Amino acid sequence: MSALTPRRRPAPDGLPASPGSARLTLLRARAAGARRAALLMLGISTTLLVTVQLLAERADTGRAASPYAVAALAVFVVTLPALTASQVLWGIREQEARSGEREVFATRPRPDARRLLARLAIAACWAVVVLLGLTMPRLFTDAGLYGAADRLASAAETLAMTCYMGGMAFLLWWGRDVIVAAARRQPPPDPWDDAVPPRPRERRLPAAAAIVLVLALISARAHLWAPDAVTVLALAVAALTACVAAVFGRPGRAPRSAE
Repeated sequence: MSALTPRRRPAPDGLPASPGSARLTLLRARAAGARRAALLMLGISTTLLVTVQLLAERADTGRAASPYAVAALAVFVVTLPALTASQVLWGIREQEARSGEREVFATRPRPDARRLLARLAIAACWAVVVLLGLTMPRLFTDAGLYGAADRLASAAETLAMTCYMGGMAFLLWWGRDVIVAAARRQPPPDPWDDAVPPRPRERRLPAAAAIVLVLALISARAHLWAPDAVTVLALAVAALTACVAAVFGRPGRAPRSAE
């Protein structure tokens, strides 16, 4: 029988460790690293994009808003491919970890509620980033850059249609996993696989703070409240610091694949 020897207790019945246990540990560590990188990229990208747009709105004149509008466009152009690459890498690493688990434990776990909710949350973050990108033509119009605003309006229409189709594909994929999760029984845990430890507590507070701070910036961009430029900058710095602290807290043992 294939097995992964736990680190804190001997294998049951004195059976030897599986030859694939070391490789599975490596795959899980790589998946966890890709997850942290993707989440960090998502938090930083959203914070920077919202912050620059808020500063552009708070500029005194159209001429003063021009640098912020150009900076917002540059951030968005860099953000979109970076987010895509980090998410794709995360998915590849998680798929490799799941394949390794199936090889070692001969089980195929069903999608659990935590994973399904995580996917939905990531999709919501993507929707926010895309909506921020679709506001670029308005920023350039307010800054007096009318020629660039017209060209961006055409690009925004293409982006919107592409994202609509991508959103529909995601909903179909996510709905399939919901059906699979409801129909498939969860296999019992393998006795050779050590229990997945909880995430370090020192990461929970920065993660919660990062979420609250980013939501505060997004709500300001949605005109739910009107902080001044200094408050916006303070919130942005705090959000970026919290994102880094949440991702690079004390490293724990490589968890079981969560994707």
